[in-house]
Amino acid sequence: MLLTLLLTLFSAVCVAQLGGQGAMGGAGGLGGQGGNGGFGGPAVLGRGGGSSAGQRAGGDLGLRFYAGVTGTFDTGLSGYAIDPSGATVNQNSQGIAGVFGVYGTKRLRRGAFGINYYGAYNQSNQKLYNGVDQTLGLFYSTQTTKRSQLSFNVSAGTTNRAVGLPINGGILDNSANSYAIPTSELFDNRFYYGGGGVQYVIQKSARLSFGLSGNGFITRRTGGTLFGSNGGSSGVNAAYRLSRRQTISVGYQFLFYNFTRNFGDSYGHGVYAGYSTQLSSGVTLSLRGGATRLESLGLQTVTIDPVIAALIGVRTSSQVFYGISYIPNGMADLRILLTKRSNLTVFGALFVSPGNGIINTSRSLSGGTSYGYTGFRVASLTGSVSYNRLSSIIGDHQAFESMNGTVSASRRLSGSLHLAASTGYRKFLQSATSTYARGSYFGTVGIYWSPGELPLSIR
Repeated sequence: MLLTLLLTLFSAVCVAQLGGQGAMGGAGGLGGQGGNGGFGGPAVLGRGGGSSAGQRAGGDLGLRFYAGVTGTFDTGLSGYAIDPSGATVNQNSQGIAGVFGVYGTKRLRRGAFGINYYGAYNQSNQKLYNGVDQTLGLFYSTQTTKRSQLSFNVSAGTTNRAVGLPINGGILDNSANSYAIPTSELFDNRFYYGGGGVQYVIQKSARLSFGLSGNGFITRRTGGTLFGSNGGSSGVNAAYRLSRRQTISVGYQFLFYNFTRNFGDSYGHGVYAGYSTQLSSGVTLSLRGGATRLESLGLQTVTIDPVIAALIGVRTSSQVFYGISYIPNGMADLRILLTKRSNLTVFGALFVSPGNGIINTSRSLSGGTSYGYTGFRVASLTGSVSYNRLSSIIGDHQAFESMNGTVSASRRLSGSLHLAASTGYRKFLQSATSTYARGSYFGTVGIYWSPGELPLSIR
C-alpha cells in the first residue's frame, strides 16, 4: 500500500513539474528556503512547517534508489507477553532482510518535493518478528500564486520492532506532523501509523505573512489491550521579518485526541510565540514557547471505602476523571551546516502527546542531537542521541523515560555497490511509577546496489 502511494504521488509531482509555470524560481520564495522568485528574503521564517524528508547532511539531493540484502541481529526483543516466571519476554534474534528504498529532494519550477521511503522483508529465527517493515515520509510544496504557497507533509509506516527501524522524522524532525510518529513504543508488537498535514501561507508584504494549517493522524497497535489513537490539529499563525536574518511569529492551535480500546479523549487550545534567527551563513536558531489549555476525560483508579472493601473483597475501583490542565509547550532547534556535506542538529521540545498505548494523553519532553556527513566520493556517516519522557495527564500518574542512540555508515565498494552498516541501543529508565528497565541492541550490515555520484546514506 505504501509503495503504491509512493508511485502515485511521485507521478503526480512529475506532472506538476512539467505543467508548472510561474516566477517562484526555487522551493522557498515564500517558505523561507531561499530562491529567486516571490519575495525572496531571509532563509528564516519560523513557522516550523517545513520538512527534512529526503535530505541528507542538511542538503538537497536528487532522487536516489537503493536495494540490498542485510544480515540483522536484535537483543532485548519484548512482545506483549510474559514468560512462565511472570516476567516480560526478552528474546534475541538473528536473520536476514531484503531492503528497498528511495530518498532525495527535487526542486520544481514552482516548488519542491522530498521523499524518504524504506521497505524491508525480515526473516529470522524468531517468527514473531518476521514480516514487512515500511516507513514513508513525503513533503511537497508549490507556489499557488505570486503571494501564496501550499505545502503538504505525509508520514506513514508499520513495523514490529520498536528499535532500529529508520522511522522518518522521529524525535529530531520538526515537520508539521512529526508528533504523530510513535517514538515511545514499549513492546515489539506490530503497529501502524499514518499522518498528514497541510499548510497555506499568504505573504502580505515583504515582511509580513499569515498561515493556516491542519494535521491529522491515526495509530493502531496489535497485542492485548494496547490501544490506538486518532487525532488532529488546526491552527493559524503570523510571522514578521524583523530583518534579513530575524523573524518573530505568533500562533494559535486547536488539537484533539481520542483512543481505541480505551475510554477517554482530550481537547486543547494553545498559543505560542516564536523567534528565528540566522546567526551566520550556516547556522540557524529557532525558538518557540507558549501554553496549552487541555480538557481531558478518562479513567482513574480510586481506593474504595474500607467498610465497603471488607464486604465485597475489592480495594480499588475505576471512576471517570475529568480535568483541566495548563501545560507549557515549547521548542528549540539549532542547525549548523559544518561543511557542504555535513551538518549538526540540536533539538528539544515539550508538547502534548497521544501516548504510547499504555498511557494516553501525556506530556512529552524530548531532546537530542544528530550529525550527518555525506562524503564527496566514498563514505557517509550519520549518528544521533536522544532522550524522551512521557508522563500521563489523564487518570493515574505514570511516566516512562528512555534514551536512544544510533550510528549508521556506508562505503562505496565499486561502481554502484555499497557496504552499509548500522547499530544502536535503547534503554528504558526506571522511575517512581515504572520498573520497566528494558535495554535493546540492534545491528545490520549488508551489500546495497545504488547508482549515483554520492555515497549511499540510509536513515
